[in-house]
Amino acid sequence: MMRQTTRLRWILLAGALGAAGCNMEQYRSQPLGQVPYPEAFQAARTVFSQYFPVASADPQTGKIIGRPKLVEAAPDRLLGVTPARQVAKMRIREKKGGQVFAEVRVDVQRQDVEAFGAMRPVTVDNELPSRTPAQDVAPISAEQNQAWQTTGRDAAKERDILMDLLRRVSEKS
Repeated sequence: MMRQTTRLRWILLAGALGAAGCNMEQYRSQPLGQVPYPEAFQAARTVFSQYFPVASADPQTGKIIGRPKLVEAAPDRLLGVTPARQVAKMRIREKKGGQVFAEVRVDVQRQDVEAFGAMRPVTVDNELPSRTPAQDVAPISAEQNQAWQTTGRDAAKERDILMDLLRRVSEKS
């Protein structure tokens, strides 16, 4: 009985956190030491750009966002391979005492084809359609028809980025 009550509490807590929209995104972290924040951010941007094209970099928030990069992936189906890509983010943070930390996350995503068209009602042969085909599919571009699903992370690439950044920062010190 006690186990069931405890288990129920954990389930309710997990549901509440999920409903609250908590960001449970985990990053791989690396301390960079007592480095000036602007120098650490510039080094991070330089190293990050060697792995991913930079979509945005904001020194105020410390966030660097990469553009998706297509990668080769192992076959995931019997008759073919769905396209795969990597999406990366990096954060540089200065904590109390002047310690600077770098955090990176590299997600691996697979393309998933979803049906975005609405189900059409079954009509009788002599019934005239109320909409033209152009009205049904015209606003949807090829890019809007793509859906990407995160399937995992590239831990090796995360380590490589952080180690390159640590080397670069320590060379300047």
